[in-house]
Formats: sequence, C-alpha cells, structure tokens
Amino acid sequence: TEEGLGHLRMLRFEEAGASFDKVYNIKPDVYLWQDGIVKYYLGDYHGAAESLAKNAKRYEVRFMEPASEERIWRDAAELKVISSLNGGRKVSKNFTNVPAAMRVVIDEESGVDEKTAELESIATERRKVIRIARQLFSCSLRNDSKGVALARAQLQACCGDSFPSSLKSSLPTLSTSKKTKSSSSSSFASKDHKMHKLHSFFYLGLHYDSLGRSYESKQCMKMALKTCAHSISGNGQDITYLLPVIHMTVRDWYDDDEFDMEEDGIELNDEELMEQLLVEGGVELDLNAGEDHTTSNDDTASSKLTSSLRESIKDWKMVDLKNELKARKLKVSGSKKELQNRLVDDLKREAD
Repeated sequence: TEEGLGHLRMLRFEEAGASFDKVYNIKPDVYLWQDGIVKYYLGDYHGAAESLAKNAKRYEVRFMEPASEERIWRDAAELKVISSLNGGRKVSKNFTNVPAAMRVVIDEESGVDEKTAELESIATERRKVIRIARQLFSCSLRNDSKGVALARAQLQACCGDSFPSSLKSSLPTLSTSKKTKSSSSSSFASKDHKMHKLHSFFYLGLHYDSLGRSYESKQCMKMALKTCAHSISGNGQDITYLLPVIHMTVRDWYDDDEFDMEEDGIELNDEELMEQLLVEGGVELDLNAGEDHTTSNDDTASSKLTSSLRESIKDWKMVDLKNELKARKLKVSGSKKELQNRLVDDLKREAD
C-alpha cells in the first residue's frame, strides 16, 4: 500500500495502479480508495466507479459513517462515462440531453432504492462543504438542474472573495466591487482551518471536469492550487493537498496561459510550488494572518451566500418553489417572495 501511495504522490499513476493491484491480490477486501483516484486519472472511468463504490461500502461498514469522498469520486467517474456516451462533447448546461447514468450501486443489499439511500447518506454528512459537493454531483447524475444550481451557488459562496470573476457567466452572478491587489491577497491569506475554500474550489473544478467543461474546471483548479499553497502547516500524508496538483498535471494546465502566483503573495513558480506541495503537503503560513478581519469576513461570506442563493432561484416558478419546500417539510403557503425567503433561509441553515 505504501509503495502505491508513494507512486501516487510522485504522480506515477501506472506504477501506483500496479502496486494497488498487488495489494488486492493479497487482500481482496482491503479498503484502498486511492485506487479509484488512480483509475480516474488513467482514464479508466468505469473501473474507477467500481473501485470507489466497493471502497465506499467497506468504509461505511467499518466506520459507520458516510464515505462521502468515495461517493463524490464515484459520481465523477460516472459523469465521465456519460460524457463519453455523449460522443465526448460537453454535457448540456441544463442537463436535458444527458442519458440516465448506469449506476455502480453501493447499497446493493440494503433493500432501499439507490436514490433514497443516497439522500439519507448525504443528510448524515456533517461536513458542510463535502455535503454540498455530494449534492452537486448527485443532482447532476439525476438530471436535477435546479439542485445543481443551488449546490453550485453554495460552493461559490464558500469560496468567498477569491472566486474567479471569469466564471460569472457560468455560475450565479454575485454583485462585487472592484478588488485591489491587496484585497485579493488578504482573501487568500485568511485562515482556512476547515479547508472550506480548498474543497469548494476543488470539487467545483472536478464537477466541471466530469462534464467536459475544461475552461471552468481549469479556473477552479488553479484557485484550489493557490489555496493549497496558502494552507496552514500542510500534512504531507494527506492526499487532499495533492489533488489539485494531480489534476493540473494530468490535464497539462500549467503553461497554456498566465498563472501569476506572485500577485497573491507567493514567490514560488509553478515547479517550485509543485515540489513543495508534493514533498511537504503545503506551505506553512503565519497563523495570525488576517485575524483582525475575521468578523467582517464572516459577515461578507454570509451576505454573498444569501445573494448567491437568491440568484440561483430567482427564475423558479411557484410550483418549483413549493415542490422544493415540500421536500424539505416546510410550509408552502404565502407569496412567491415569502416562499423564496423561506427556501433561502433553509438553505443557509443547511450550509451552516
């Protein structure tokens, strides 16, 4: 196992896959979710989905907790399969022409249908960003465009001021003021103890990648990489810090356009940044950076979340609002504005 993980950290995917195969030959029921990551980046998407589904089941049986990362990656692999069935073309933004996914089932023996089991599993995930990311991928596979819009809006809000303005046409528009160089830098220097920004950027990028939308994926992954560089005392054993590097390297997204790290206070070029992330897992920063602005940053994040959520549902019809509120077991009476406010309040509560 350690041999395979070592190969993975050094981006030697074929060698990592061969090492993991040896482990499975010795112990077929071993929990080794990284095998699915290797298969995903080797382009074996169906194999990745199968591996991740099996590892999700093993994790949940062993630890009695939702295997959210495994389920997210399983969904990403299946969306890649769907994209290949679509002739390699981009998946429709409205998901209206996407064929039903061939599900690699996780809860085969539970006696509960796959959709119900998935919703129940998502509800038990306690980590805010990971829960929202699961909703994003699950809604995509079920052609739920409204659910996708809501989840994207929530993840965008979690990214804060550092969300790339170049994606305004792809995501719900937020009203933003002109940023200075110093404000951009402070948004990255602010502490991200729970890795909300890192996970939000990365899973938005992974979702776009699974849909074949390279431009949007690239922008999000670049921001995830910057967030990794600003991580606090990175753990070299945690593959989370390595995932943006893996994705950027496999897709060869380093040299095709400008990627200026210095404007955010990092004096590393791409190769140095990659080496430091690969060897150390992160770049240690001053823990007190941006502490004086914590309260105002929290208020700004809350305001942006509200604006983003309102934007994502502004075109919903009354029947759509009532159906969503009913599914959440909330009152469905009142004017359209009241229904919108009720839904936004519940979405904000859910995100908290």
